[in-house]
Amino acid sequence: MDRFVAKLRSRQALTESDENLLRDAGWINRRYARHEVIVRAGERLDHAHLLLSGFTARAQEDTSGDRQIVGIGVAGDMLDVHGVILGNLEQDIIAMSPCEVATITHAKFKELTRLSAEIQKTFWMQAAIEHSIMASWIQALGSKRGTSKIAHLFCEMQLRLALVGIATQMGFPLPLSQQEMADYAGMTHVHLNRCLKELREANLVTFASGWAKVLDFDGLKRLARFDEAYLNLRLIEV
Repeated sequence: MDRFVAKLRSRQALTESDENLLRDAGWINRRYARHEVIVRAGERLDHAHLLLSGFTARAQEDTSGDRQIVGIGVAGDMLDVHGVILGNLEQDIIAMSPCEVATITHAKFKELTRLSAEIQKTFWMQAAIEHSIMASWIQALGSKRGTSKIAHLFCEMQLRLALVGIATQMGFPLPLSQQEMADYAGMTHVHLNRCLKELREANLVTFASGWAKVLDFDGLKRLARFDEAYLNLRLIEV
């Protein structure tokens, strides 16, 4: 919960009473193993899910059963804000590492938004930023070559994880297999290996055994043509 509150504070000033409302909302914690499904696409939802620790993937299948990872969740993310309105998700949410997840009922979620206009704005801001992140990744998939796409991913993860105190000078965890990363980037495993080799040989990033270390963030940004504005890493007046 501390990471969630820290993320909210970074983007919006919260009063002590609002923080207490969030912390005391009756969250129920549950642990998930790697590859366990947290939310299944199409199933009726009556709880909202907050990721306290670990990493998740948002994955969607087509009618033939082919799966595509379309988003990555990190600690402090509300995983399914729009599910409160829609009542279900179009994608599975899958644990990509051991995860701890806190849930509250949709009824309690809506009660919080009635009790505090600032909390309501905060929740919808989270949904808007999630949309912005997905839109930026779609743009990267369509306009950037392989190595630049992977550089974009490492830039984004560095900043998103630093926001919640997970990325440090020693690097950060990124528990995706190379096949899962290739799936997310829309490329073959062989192509991904070539991209990782190029980044390593350029002394920009190392990635092995689920651990990434950015060696030259400015150089990585230049290669990725990365502009972090879409992450909204600032206080936002709403």
